[in-house]
Amino acid sequence: MLEREDMKPAPTVLISDDEPHIVHALARLFRRAGLQTIGDTSQSVCELARHHQPDLIVLDVNQRIDGRDLLAALKRDPLTRHLKVLMLSAIEDQYTRLVCFQLGAEDYEVKPFDQSFVRKIARMAGVDSDRSASPYGRSEAIAAG
Repeated sequence: MLEREDMKPAPTVLISDDEPHIVHALARLFRRAGLQTIGDTSQSVCELARHHQPDLIVLDVNQRIDGRDLLAALKRDPLTRHLKVLMLSAIEDQYTRLVCFQLGAEDYEVKPFDQSFVRKIARMAGVDSDRSASPYGRSEAIAAG
């Protein structure tokens, strides 16, 4: 378990995407930013969220089970409705973005994204800005999706 300097456990991010390479790439980047990660490629995000109570869920819209349906289920469940959810999509679609916000998403990002996305995730999950500074240059693009 990662621990921060103040001896508190590092914040946890649950990553849900049906593409294993995306889950692994995001997990690696998030861990470098000081986060613990839980990866989900099986659409068991609701059960994992109930069990682990992550600080943030990163949920892909375009999965075998529609990410909007998973988001709605998370927000209906009394054990997970308080959890922060950031939605990911490979397609910029204003209607989908609006629906996700109406369902309770905290934020919405379009792939591919750059290193500022990792900093955003770290801040949303509760890592201070010094810990989430990039070990890479600012120009590194993350080609997930």
